[in-house]
Amino acid sequence: MKTTFLLAVLFAACAAQTQNLKLIAVHFPANSSKPSTIQFLCSQKYDRTECVKDATTLRQAMAQYPLQLLGPWSFVLVPADDWKALVRSQGGDPVSPAFSMLDQRVTLLDASLFDGTAGRNKELLQRFNQMGSALVELAVTHEMGHGICQEKDERRADDYGRELRDGKIPDCSKTPGGKQTRVVTSLPASAPSGPPR
Repeated sequence: MKTTFLLAVLFAACAAQTQNLKLIAVHFPANSSKPSTIQFLCSQKYDRTECVKDATTLRQAMAQYPLQLLGPWSFVLVPADDWKALVRSQGGDPVSPAFSMLDQRVTLLDASLFDGTAGRNKELLQRFNQMGSALVELAVTHEMGHGICQEKDERRADDYGRELRDGKIPDCSKTPGGKQTRVVTSLPASAPSGPPR
């Protein structure tokens, strides 16, 4: 997927939130284990050192999952200061630390997943009963459940995410029909408690 196309898509999707959304691609060594169809990007406002560090953490959290099933997909890291306004502009739940736009084949993630303020960490812990790498894994697998199965339903995406955490390939047979024209998804408010399996 070309970065310029993704920029245009995110410009349109996030116009209410910002007039100048620009992204920086994160480049990993050529021998990296991620499929070439997966892109990692950060908002230009993201600190560059933190961008590489957080994208590396994200890539490592995703390494055990079948990323090739996503096909062309982009993961975009958004600074915590911009997160809630961006999610609200898309009609999503601002507490959720991740959401996907299925038709655009992109997942956006809040920087708070990697290094949140005390207040944001408390909010995430209260909602999801998890923090740190467990919450990153929950967010990643849930959003992959949306992406792999092109699933807009939060409960089914959560089921697919659980299957991924259990080492299974999601059975997308519960998903009716194909892609929606513009679907914004995020972690459900009632994410399972306890550590991911």
